[in-house]
Amino acid sequence: MKPVSFLSSIPGKNFPWKKFLEPQVKALLKKEKKNAAVNIILCDNKMQRELNRNYRKLDCVTDVLSFEWNEPGLLGEIYIAEGQVKKQAPAYGNSYYRELKRVIVHGLLHLCGYDHCNKTERKIMRKKEAFYLGNINAFRTFEFS
Repeated sequence: MKPVSFLSSIPGKNFPWKKFLEPQVKALLKKEKKNAAVNIILCDNKMQRELNRNYRKLDCVTDVLSFEWNEPGLLGEIYIAEGQVKKQAPAYGNSYYRELKRVIVHGLLHLCGYDHCNKTERKIMRKKEAFYLGNINAFRTFEFS
């Protein structure tokens, strides 16, 4: 299994819960038959908005962005807007940790080739998200309130 790197572009801020999230990420990648490195980067809302504007032509903050690298050994990178995730967690009935885990799963599924551009794709992706967030032991083991 290739490495999973948890990085932070926020000065003085480390990526939270790495030791709990790493086995979960690896379990998903193994199940999806992906054997390439993934970088998961925590960033502030400003950086996320710039990435969203530059690459998706949407001038707004979003919780998670995935970028496929299509390079040997590197599946891609996932950028997570910490402020946005903290802000939206209560709306989804989640703690910050559970919402962070949810957006990581969402980003990983994008890197694995899933999307939600139409109703059929959205249904498949939501089913996969529910599976990984609720049914794999590695994803149930580390729940925080």
